[in-house]
Amino acid sequence: MSEPPVHMGPEGPHAHPRKTGQARLDLILAISAVFISGVSLYVAIEHGKTERDLVAANSWPFLHQTLSDPVDPDGDMTFGYMNAGVGPAKVKSFEVLYDGAPVSSVRDLLQRCCGLSAEDAAKPIKGLSHDVTVERVLRPGEVATIVTLNRREADPRLVSRYHDAMLHLSFRGCYCSVFDECWTTTLLGTEATPVKTCPKPATPFEPAGGR
Repeated sequence: MSEPPVHMGPEGPHAHPRKTGQARLDLILAISAVFISGVSLYVAIEHGKTERDLVAANSWPFLHQTLSDPVDPDGDMTFGYMNAGVGPAKVKSFEVLYDGAPVSSVRDLLQRCCGLSAEDAAKPIKGLSHDVTVERVLRPGEVATIVTLNRREADPRLVSRYHDAMLHLSFRGCYCSVFDECWTTTLLGTEATPVKTCPKPATPFEPAGGR
């Protein structure tokens, strides 16, 4: 006769698993129960990971450069970046390089690329406008135009030199997802390198900088 599932003791009732009365079978059942519990726990953990990965994939940002030099002689020449991913992008750093060397501002770029003197570069330049580069959040598909040179308003000599200089521009940046997963990138192609945090560039591009 099998033992009752509840045993009354001095401290009160104690439940225990019903036994078959056969030691080997009881052992097999106990091991099976432990194994099934372990498998269930593993499946639950893997399911949780899959759910997290799915949420991350549906919130994945991807920063890509935008560089516009239209054929239209009256069109604007612009550069910046866009969020080509499916989730919001928190932009943490942005660098502009001319011939592989970082430039610190629009004035610095125009001095290097277009022959402007420090005095001329310090003055307001007709047809030139710019926007903030970092510490901004881009929605999926949103474009951030950092520098714009209006062909209709700018000095034709500057337009010609700047047109040639655009072929020598490249970029670097770092951005994060809403889950603070971060990547560094050249903003070109499909490559992005995961990083724990965005490093501060030695020469960040600040469009309105003094140099």
